[in-house]
Amino acid sequence: MKRIAIKNWPKLPNDLIPIAIDRNSVDYVQASSNCFITGKPKLILMARTENEAAASIKYASRVRKETGIDVPFSFRSGGHGISMASVNNDGIILDISKLKKVEIVDINKGLVKVQAGAVWGDVAEFLNRFHLVISSGDFGDTGVGGLSTSGGIGLLVRSFGLTIDHILAAKIITADGEIRSVDKDNEPDLFWAIRGGSSQIGLVTELLFQADKIEPENQYQCPITVQNIDFIIDDLESFVRKWGKWIDEAPLKITSNLMFTSFDNNQILVKMNNFWVGMPNQISNDAFKKASKLAIVKKYDQKVVDYGKLVKAPHNPHKGQQPVYVKNVLLNNFIPHLGTKISDIVHNQKTIGVELRSIGGYLNTVDANQTAWSDRSAVIFIAFWSKSKNNKNINRIFDSLQKVDVGVYGAYSSDLSMKESYRIWPSETAQKLKNIMSIYDHKHLFNQGHYLYD
Repeated sequence: MKRIAIKNWPKLPNDLIPIAIDRNSVDYVQASSNCFITGKPKLILMARTENEAAASIKYASRVRKETGIDVPFSFRSGGHGISMASVNNDGIILDISKLKKVEIVDINKGLVKVQAGAVWGDVAEFLNRFHLVISSGDFGDTGVGGLSTSGGIGLLVRSFGLTIDHILAAKIITADGEIRSVDKDNEPDLFWAIRGGSSQIGLVTELLFQADKIEPENQYQCPITVQNIDFIIDDLESFVRKWGKWIDEAPLKITSNLMFTSFDNNQILVKMNNFWVGMPNQISNDAFKKASKLAIVKKYDQKVVDYGKLVKAPHNPHKGQQPVYVKNVLLNNFIPHLGTKISDIVHNQKTIGVELRSIGGYLNTVDANQTAWSDRSAVIFIAFWSKSKNNKNINRIFDSLQKVDVGVYGAYSSDLSMKESYRIWPSETAQKLKNIMSIYDHKHLFNQGHYLYD
């Protein structure tokens, strides 16, 4: 049996030794990294079962108690979280990537059970053969656990809403190491909190989803029509205004995502990706035609893909290969001079790119009190990708948009300040979450990432 001993820490229980990785282990570097950063934890626990995850939580609590130190304790599933809190320095990482089972519970009702360590690309590939979709993120290596507890803005968000809007039940391990089954009738406060409250309540290990059905057609099991257009823009203010009018009039079966990057001669490259649920028809063709007339087209592509390929998982090894800093804002309408504000940010030398997404539709129909995602009036999502050097200076670049925000999407923010946490969970939502934390985690074991503790 391998030896795992960390100075001044309590002895690791025998049942955790087989899943332990320390700084002397050959797989330490890979296990201590996510997509955006490489950490230097003292211990990584690769849980294979819920019981091992629960035992790991109990050990982390014991380490803090016996050392008297607020030892960092992170959860890691897919390792693609933009908050980068899934790894840490000098602490413990609980990795649940081996908990990745996906199963159909009831095909007629679209009930799907997914373990939180799975990645969304694998889930999509599995569901595709059953003609089912779950509204999720837009990158296949993103873990189910992190995204599902934070909200879940995906490529089909206008049609199907947020990921959290389709959770019917879950299993969560709280700070006492108890594995709890929660739904609207069993511990409803916990069930409310894990749908948008992120990981500050506990570790979600399994979720029961109500999936949506897409009828198969031709050779496609779960068809999605994708339109990709490149524009070179001189006047972003005018373009954004036209795009806003177009998407506001477009059917909810269309979701539109834009990415702006700086181009030659003070111009801006716009990459537009539009997603229509199903095979193309006269309605989608008319909407896509209007999109192609928003500006002079430099490049055009339209194709039909299966849902399983839309968010395919590349399974890239993590090594901190994408050092970025990301901020975002949720807006409930088009504010004055939005295109000009975005243009100013795009042309800043620290900017990598700016995303603009349409997110209104299904998510606007859900009552704001139903989940811990309270920004149910949001129709626009804007994200700012930058080079991660001086975060304070980078935050200032985004100030012109942050000052008029409705809210912030936590899963898409690298800003771990308390001020940002209160943007994610404002007023009554924040207070309710803190009340629940006072019951289930009064010693604040789960205080990595975005967190309401002051």
